[in-house]
Amino acid sequence: MQNYDVIVVGAGPGGTTVASLLANSGKKVLLIDKNQKPGGRMMTINRDGFSYELFPINCVPQHDSLFEKLSQTLGKENHVKLILGDDFGIGKLFYENREGEITSWQMGLKFPGVLKMFGFIGVKPWQLRSIFQIARVVGKLRAMDETEISALYNVSAMEYLDSLGPMPAGFRTFMLASFGEGAFEMTSDRVAAGEMVRMFQETFSGSGGRYYEGGVGHFFEVMAQTVEEKGGKVRMNARVESINTWDGSVCGITTQTGETYTAPVVISNAGIRQTVLKLVGEDKFETDYVERIKSLESNLACVGYRYFTSRPVLTSPMMVLFPEGCVAKYSEFEAIAHGEAKPENGYIYLGTTSLYPNMAPVDKQVVYAVVSCLPALHVESKPCLEYIEKGVRKIAPELYEPDVITHTEIMTTAIVPSVGNDAILPGQGGESYGIANSIGQAGPHRPKGDTPISGLYIVGNDTEGFGLGTHQAVDSGFKVYEKVVAWLDN
Repeated sequence: MQNYDVIVVGAGPGGTTVASLLANSGKKVLLIDKNQKPGGRMMTINRDGFSYELFPINCVPQHDSLFEKLSQTLGKENHVKLILGDDFGIGKLFYENREGEITSWQMGLKFPGVLKMFGFIGVKPWQLRSIFQIARVVGKLRAMDETEISALYNVSAMEYLDSLGPMPAGFRTFMLASFGEGAFEMTSDRVAAGEMVRMFQETFSGSGGRYYEGGVGHFFEVMAQTVEEKGGKVRMNARVESINTWDGSVCGITTQTGETYTAPVVISNAGIRQTVLKLVGEDKFETDYVERIKSLESNLACVGYRYFTSRPVLTSPMMVLFPEGCVAKYSEFEAIAHGEAKPENGYIYLGTTSLYPNMAPVDKQVVYAVVSCLPALHVESKPCLEYIEKGVRKIAPELYEPDVITHTEIMTTAIVPSVGNDAILPGQGGESYGIANSIGQAGPHRPKGDTPISGLYIVGNDTEGFGLGTHQAVDSGFKVYEKVVAWLDN
């Protein structure tokens, strides 16, 4: 039996953030994880000279992110090399209208690049009414203050945008696909409008993407080193069997191999549902709290390809195909999952991290090509894969030229629990991040990091925080850190 001030279960972005911050503040910390190294779903894979994540990732914002706040707080800003999107291009978007005509836009939010967006969504320079409609909507969203945004958490992004009056179909498609499914991996008829507006404002403040040499997972590997440097312990390849409580308070953990560690604080990065229903046990909580946890819905998952190429193919780190009307409702994904419909009009993401320094062998790339799907573990992937290949041939046909692809890996929902949260409820387990930013569980309605059990906290994408995926998890890490320090100091 070993004693600590704090035990952190799970070394994903949220868990690594809070563990390293607590260790840096002088607390004796145990960081324990089932994987071979930190990073969770964003773990960096190193294989055959390639460094890459299992899934595509966009790190937003480009400047002044919480990642940089974390590395600076820990004194590790010179241990990980930040790569700015401005140096490699933000990305290229493709819009396909109903006649099959494709227009493109090399993203840019500064003049004159932003003007090219009108052509991308099918608006001609002489269509002044359409331009006015777009300017009116953009102006309104950019001018909203925090009070106005806070009032939009009980309405969906789709419903709110449609309430703003007529607008060009291409602009509506771009907005809802980008700031719904694209930003939060959830359909815009479920995403809370407040989240959409906040992300829109962050994007239009001049933000682009960023990355880290060695991979996003490598960033968290470096941050996790703080735990041992400050006298704590990092245990990898160790699965936690239970989080232990006594008389309404947390008291430690037991591993699957029977080891016991004690602490007055346990922070779980294993998922809020997994923590409450499995690691602690629902009998330790009030019924209302358990029912609330069970009712939370996951965000979407992704299915697709990782192509390994013999020569460079993509010249932009991100390419997205938006067919007109590709804004799907959640019911459409359900119909596809149940075999009642086929994916025929979805948003396709194509990208690579191999353009960044030291991420791939010279003149080779690993290319992601994915679409969204329900997070159930046994989603039929074949229709999605066929749709992806059909779409990619429209925007990057050179990928399928002879001898370009050396080998292919298929991404499915079934592989997600191997590196992410365990699957414990029907219809979930393959989600890209965790709890969706949907109505009733986003913004002020997001589950809190503290729980009814004294000393037990939840960190990561499932609690508190704002941002695009991994950034939200890091934000949660900072917020839970503040709560835990206050609890320990009192």
